[in-house]
Amino acid sequence: MKSLDDVDPNILIGYESGQYWQNRMDLMYYSYLDYIVRSLGKNAKSMIDIGTANCPYLEWFDWIPERVSFDMAEPYRSSTVEGIQGDFLSHDFGGKKYDVATCLQVLEHVPDVIPFARKLLEISDMVIVTVPYEWPATAADDHIHDPIGNRKLLRWMGRKPNYRQVIKEPFRGAVGRRLIAVYEADMTARYGRKDFKTRIRRSRFPTGEQG
Repeated sequence: MKSLDDVDPNILIGYESGQYWQNRMDLMYYSYLDYIVRSLGKNAKSMIDIGTANCPYLEWFDWIPERVSFDMAEPYRSSTVEGIQGDFLSHDFGGKKYDVATCLQVLEHVPDVIPFARKLLEISDMVIVTVPYEWPATAADDHIHDPIGNRKLLRWMGRKPNYRQVIKEPFRGAVGRRLIAVYEADMTARYGRKDFKTRIRRSRFPTGEQG
């Protein structure tokens, strides 16, 4: 999408109303994102999400004092999350760097995807991206780069990720897979048991009172 004029008005209504989030809030890749940020971003003091579409997942990371939602159309805003509306490629961040930057299911929509992807690496020393993984070219009208695999993402980002994982959503067939990739400034960094053991803990499911 080159501008808001290129976006289906019904999609924008879904962003504004929150229906977009309601339709996808329980997808598996959000659980992976949550786990990764709790493991690798446990000491973060600042975080930015690019292309939030009015989704509230930045609220999950409440130990991070500075959280920013950046979106072309509908940034998420609350008492704890700053919202910025604008064009990511032309926005001047003034040399600001965030401890964590996320960009979820956005790159597949961006015409100038290489400078967009490389700018993500400029604004943070830890970047987490997700893209549809090997979806058919006809799967989504608003995707302009499908199919996307490891080689294409490598070309966009200009480097290999420190970590990557293909996530499969149940019952979704050919459009059920997403690739999540983590890029750290230290390209030699590897993750393992130490990150798992020291993650920020959270109960995933409600529990009843024990008698």
